[in-house]
Amino acid sequence: MRAGKRQWRWLTGLALLAVSVTAHADYKTDYSHGLEAYKDGKYAEARQLMQQALDEHAEPAAKIRFYGQVFGSYLPQHYAGMAAFKLGDCATAMAQWNSAANRQIASQLPEIVGEEQRNAASCGQKTVAKTEDKPRPPEPVAPKTTVTETPPPKTVIVENTPPKPVAPPPKPPEPPVKTSTPPVEKPPIEKPVVAKNTPPEPLVQAFDNYLAGKYAEVARINPDSYTDTRSRFHAYMVRAASRYTLSRMSADEEMLKSARADAVAAHALDARTTPDAALFSPGFRTFFQASR
Repeated sequence: MRAGKRQWRWLTGLALLAVSVTAHADYKTDYSHGLEAYKDGKYAEARQLMQQALDEHAEPAAKIRFYGQVFGSYLPQHYAGMAAFKLGDCATAMAQWNSAANRQIASQLPEIVGEEQRNAASCGQKTVAKTEDKPRPPEPVAPKTTVTETPPPKTVIVENTPPKPVAPPPKPPEPPVKTSTPPVEKPPIEKPVVAKNTPPEPLVQAFDNYLAGKYAEVARINPDSYTDTRSRFHAYMVRAASRYTLSRMSADEEMLKSARADAVAAHALDARTTPDAALFSPGFRTFFQASR
């Protein structure tokens, strides 16, 4: 009887150890798949997988053990920034590379530092090019002055002619006879048909930018610009998700406070709706539910 109990306890311990190892390896799996997606040119997929790895384990490392005897660097901020750079989002790329955790590990890897510096310089050149491409206003042109010559006065010869007979004044016209005409009925003005349950175009664009990883642009939207409660709720939610992601990337406590304030505002508008699991990361969904 005692041998059976010891065997049951040993098997239970092995099962718990297997569950613990599997849960601990989740971020490594997301990172490995994200690295493969980046090498294959699937930058949006790579960015999402690197963000999932960051949500589970935000500390980079110059060398970790992935499985068995396979070791390698763990650089989720670097590759999330590289994917953002490839997608044209320089603001998010710079935020990833300039995070304190990434700078500390990247400084130990000359190849990684060189790659970030070259791309950061490219981002700076794009900003300067956009500024120089703006058309300059045309220079004002002084009005031309024209000189007109005054002709000499003409000599008028007055002849003594007899006065012409004056015709009698014409009779005033008779007033028109008023006739009663029926009033013309104006056709009724048709009211424009307003489509119901259609989200505003700026809100749709904000969600597209979030899914594309342009978190810095979404963090600047104004939810109070929407008139209906439902649109304001979704605007606060997507802005909270973007600010939460940016705070995780750059370890910015003020940005995290702003994300929590947005989540509280969204709960005040709708206390029942929760973030969609297909759109938002597990880390943000937990953060949103706790911000009440």
